[in-house]
Amino acid sequence: MKQILKNTHFWIIAVIMISGAVLYYADQIPGIQTIADRVPIDLARYSTHRILSVIPVAYAAFVFHLRGGLITAVIIGLALLPRALFISSEQVEALAEVVAFLFIGLLVSWLIDRRQQAIFRLENARRKLSDSLQTISHQQQQLTSIDAISTIVYRSMNVNEIAQSALDEVLAATAPEAGWIYLRNSETDDLVLSAHSGLHPQFASDTIWIKLGNNLDGQVALSGEPAVMAAGSHELGLRLSGKDNIEVIVVVPLRTRAGIEGTLGIATSNRLYATDQELEFLTALGNRIGLAIGHARLQYKSTFISTQLRLSEERYRGLFESLNEAIFVCSAAGRIISANKACEQLTAYSQEEMQGMTICQLFSGANQEMMKSLFASQLDEGTAGDVKDTLLVTKDGREVFIELKASPLMKDNETVGLQVIARDVTEERQLRRNMEYYITQITKAQEDERLRISRELHDDTAQVLVTLARGLDSLISAKPLLPESTIERLRKLQEMTDSALEDVRRFSQDLRPSVLDDLGLVPALEWLITEVKEQQEIITSIEITGNQRRLPQEKELAIFRIAQEALNNAKRHSQASTIEMKVDFSDDATTLVISDDGQGFYMPSRASYLVPSGKLGIIGMRERARLVGGTLIVQSEINKGTTIILRVPE
Repeated sequence: MKQILKNTHFWIIAVIMISGAVLYYADQIPGIQTIADRVPIDLARYSTHRILSVIPVAYAAFVFHLRGGLITAVIIGLALLPRALFISSEQVEALAEVVAFLFIGLLVSWLIDRRQQAIFRLENARRKLSDSLQTISHQQQQLTSIDAISTIVYRSMNVNEIAQSALDEVLAATAPEAGWIYLRNSETDDLVLSAHSGLHPQFASDTIWIKLGNNLDGQVALSGEPAVMAAGSHELGLRLSGKDNIEVIVVVPLRTRAGIEGTLGIATSNRLYATDQELEFLTALGNRIGLAIGHARLQYKSTFISTQLRLSEERYRGLFESLNEAIFVCSAAGRIISANKACEQLTAYSQEEMQGMTICQLFSGANQEMMKSLFASQLDEGTAGDVKDTLLVTKDGREVFIELKASPLMKDNETVGLQVIARDVTEERQLRRNMEYYITQITKAQEDERLRISRELHDDTAQVLVTLARGLDSLISAKPLLPESTIERLRKLQEMTDSALEDVRRFSQDLRPSVLDDLGLVPALEWLITEVKEQQEIITSIEITGNQRRLPQEKELAIFRIAQEALNNAKRHSQASTIEMKVDFSDDATTLVISDDGQGFYMPSRASYLVPSGKLGIIGMRERARLVGGTLIVQSEINKGTTIILRVPE
């Protein structure tokens, strides 16, 4: 009500209504009646006045809408009723005119209100249309910025260039006073200032590197959530020294599927960017920039990996072609896909000819079947196989001994082929055979020499010593003829002669015990174990199982020498208190097992590793076993004794 009373239009309408009432009842008001009678206009029926009363009604309806017009019409109608009821001579017509006035006033008020409502709706629609057009234009500008950022990645693969171009697009779309982009360093996991505009130079210099969690950008990068900083903060002052119109700082994450790539920040005087809608737009820009940065980094990594793969392939190809070993790359069906130059030298086939063949075609007979079996087993197992010796047939019909090893080629945990490495060991095998023959001959010559020396010691030297001892005994027996001092010296010479005779006999037995040649292997082994017991006071035992029999001389000699070396090692190095020997004669082999409870030693995986440590005895035993087609196994652990197992086939 107070607002209506303060409205100027209300008082104008009131003045018009009062003026009209005064004129309407002028003939009834003293003082004004005389003036009214002099007016030449006929106001007897006052029809014109009633019609003119519509003007304030229309005015009120225009200013105060339908309610104002209705109230004004009712007030004027009530003001007209007294004349129509009590003063007018034509009462019916006057009442009809009052009713007509009320109807016209109500109609005019309704029409004016409808018109105003139509105008209001039209204006509202125009305003909404303008807002919609402005929103569409703004959204179109936003989409243009987003599309522009999306295409930045195709212009450059440099993340700093992408960051600067993206920031330029953001500045063009949002028109802030300052903007910046921090990118995450993949090595240190810190944020690096990669692009900026409008920042205070000192602040930009001091905050090139930011730890995660520090500063507003560090907090956003750590949490992954946008953040808004109001004006007046200390950090805002540091960032934008000299710019007093800044209202807010908005920082959003640069998000990708893999995580947070960095942050985008703007400082602006427009508080609208603190609203959810604009914050969502900035977040969308940040996501697009993050995707562009992530794509660039992924593309860089992909290019780097492709380059490294190409270089690696080139290095592999160079190594592949330069190796002396023949390398065949085969499909799962065994077809040769690739072969190096060494394959040509090995097989006499060209690389083009081999690519139309299967690897099994390079073998024949049993070797071909072995190769098929090896290929199938390697495909099933998916692991590198052991080295195999086989015979390969070249293009010109030559047979070449090769050492072959197959390794699976894997893809997605599935074997898709095999890589076969073949090494020509023909000359090596011949050298080995020559060496074996040479060693056999040396060993045979050595044993023959031992036998000769043993017999000479037994037949010659021992007999001379026996004769000497008897001569000394005869001299000693002639006591009356010799002085006592001479007799004493002769006794000492006799003792020395007897000792030398025993040593010569022992040397003769060690060189080649006659019991081995005369009685066979088992008595010789029993003699050996007894010697150890008597000389070293070690508890010994021997067990013979199976069908005891004589073996060929070279096998008995090899078994005896291996047993002799094993017992000597136990006596000298093991500090054993017990030695056990077992001999088993089976139908297909003779097995000798010697074990002790000594201090043991570390047994390397390869026998050749024993050479630097000076354990040549084991090497000699293995060589003797190999010369007779046998195998020697040495088992030993520190403080757990040693076991030697010799198996000689029939």
